[in-house]
Amino acid sequence: MTIRRLMTALMTAALAGTTAACAGDDPAASGSADASGKDLPPVTLKGMLFGDQPKDLPLVLEEFEKRTKDTLNTKLSIEWNPVSDHKQKVKLMMAAGEEMDFVFDAEFMNLKELVPQGAYAPLDQYYNNDAYPGLKKAFSPEFVEANKRSDGHIYTIPFTQYFYDIQVIYLRKDLREKYGMPPISSYEDLQKFYERVLADEKGMTPLALRGVSGYQDILASDEPESRTVRPILVSGIPYLVHLSDDLQTVKNVVIAGDPASEWAKLPAPFSTMKTTFPQYDKWAMWRKYLEKDVLSQKDQKAFFMSGKAASYHGTLSSYAADRKKLQDTLAGADLEFFVFRKNMREMKPQSIGTNYKSNNSIAIPVTSENIDRTMKFFDWLFASRENHDLFEHGIPGKHWEAVGDTGIKLLSESKNYTFPGYELTWNPTLIRMNTELDDTAKRYFEYSAKADSYYAPVLAKFTFDNSGVKGEFANIASKAEPFVQQLKTGQFPDWEDQFTRLNGELKALGLDKLRAEVQKQVQAYLDGGGQ
Repeated sequence: MTIRRLMTALMTAALAGTTAACAGDDPAASGSADASGKDLPPVTLKGMLFGDQPKDLPLVLEEFEKRTKDTLNTKLSIEWNPVSDHKQKVKLMMAAGEEMDFVFDAEFMNLKELVPQGAYAPLDQYYNNDAYPGLKKAFSPEFVEANKRSDGHIYTIPFTQYFYDIQVIYLRKDLREKYGMPPISSYEDLQKFYERVLADEKGMTPLALRGVSGYQDILASDEPESRTVRPILVSGIPYLVHLSDDLQTVKNVVIAGDPASEWAKLPAPFSTMKTTFPQYDKWAMWRKYLEKDVLSQKDQKAFFMSGKAASYHGTLSSYAADRKKLQDTLAGADLEFFVFRKNMREMKPQSIGTNYKSNNSIAIPVTSENIDRTMKFFDWLFASRENHDLFEHGIPGKHWEAVGDTGIKLLSESKNYTFPGYELTWNPTLIRMNTELDDTAKRYFEYSAKADSYYAPVLAKFTFDNSGVKGEFANIASKAEPFVQQLKTGQFPDWEDQFTRLNGELKALGLDKLRAEVQKQVQAYLDGGGQ
C-alpha cells in the first residue's frame, strides 16, 4: 500500500463524513453490532481514561442508556486518572489483573510495552466486518492497516481527526493588545511578549507547561530534516541512526552523551551534540519564563485559565472550547494562538512528518470478559453522527447545536461538557467544524486536512521491539525518565555534561546492548523493504 493510496483513502473518508446525510436518515443511527442487539444481558463496562471528568458526563451517560436500553443494554463506568498518573496506574492495573474492559493507551504511554507482553486483545476480527457496520464505516481497511503492529495485528481502536494536531502556544490576546504589540509571528515576538509579562504582570507566569511534557517541540530547529541521520527514541533517550546515502545500510548509531569522537562520524550539523540539539540551550535560557516548580505542574491549561499564566502549550483542536472557557472564566480575557513551527505556520506543503498512525487509542485488556460487548459499544458509537456527537459534544440543545450537517455551535452549557475526544471519539469521518472559529483557525484546520501537508520521514514506520531486551529497556527507562523531565523543562544549562554523566551510568545498565539491538532491528527493517 503506497502512502498516496493511504492518504487518498483517509482524506476521502473525511470528506465523505462531512457531506453525509443527517444521522436521522441513517438506518444504523441507533443500531448495534448485530442489528437489534435484543436479548443481550445487562452489562457494565469499566473503562480507564485520564484528565478531569466532564461535569455533565453523568447526564450524557443517562441519555446514552435511555437511547440504547432496548439494544445495547449497556452501562459505562469510567475511572478518570490524573494526567500525570495514568501511565503508571495502567501498568499497576494490568499487573494486578484488575477487572477493566477498555483503557486509553498509546505509544507515549504503555502500548509499546504491553502489546508484546500479550496484555491486550487483538481486534482484527471486528474491523471490515459486516456484523460491525459502525466500525466498518469509520475505519477503512487502509486506516486499520496503518495502525497494525509489527506482528501484523491491530490491538487498538485508533483515534484521530487529522494526522497531526498542530502544536501551538495559546496566549492572552487581551494582554498583547494591552501592551500595544502586533500579533505574534515569531519567537522573537513571543519573547518580547514574555518580557512585558514579567515586567508588568507581577506574579503571573509567562508560559505554563505540564511538568511531565515540558517544552515538547517548542524552540526545536526548523531546518530541513536529514534523510540519512534519523532520530529514534528508545526508553526515553534519543538515538541517532546514521544511514548510507542509499538508505539501505545502518552505518552506526550514536546516543546522546556519547564521546565527541562518535559524534564526529556524523555529517554536519550532527557532528557535535550541541549542534544536533540546539533547542536544549534555548530551553535553559527560557527557564525564567516558567513556573519555579514547573515539574509539579499537572495541568497547564487549568493554571492558565485561573489567570496565573499568560500563555500555555496546547494543540489547535481545542481552540474553540478553550477560547470560550477563558472568556467565560475571566472577564475581558481573550485567546489567540501562535503556531511555533515555522513551515506549519506558513502552511507550506509537506511540512508535517507523520507515520500515518494514530497517536491516541483505546486498548482492551485480554483479561476482559466483555470484549465483544465493548466492541459493540464502539460499533454503536461510530455508527452515526447522532451517537458519536452525544459523547464528543454532549446533549444537543443543551451543550451544542448543529449548524448544517457538519458544523457546530457551542452553547453556554458547553463549559460543563468538554470531553477529550482524542481519548474515545475522534474519527476523520465524523468531524464537526466550529462555525465561530475565526478565519485564521479555519485555514489551519483546512491545512491539517490536506494530504499534501504531510510526508513520511525515513524510518517513520519503524517500531522498536523491546521483547529481547526487556530488562535493559526497563532499567534504562526508569533511570532516564526523571532526567528527561528535567531536561524538557530547562533545568540543565550544562546539559552536555549531564548527558555525558547519564550515558556512563546507563552503560552499566546495558545501553550498548540496546544500541546493538536498535542497529540490528533497523537493518532488518530496511532489509525487509521498510523505508
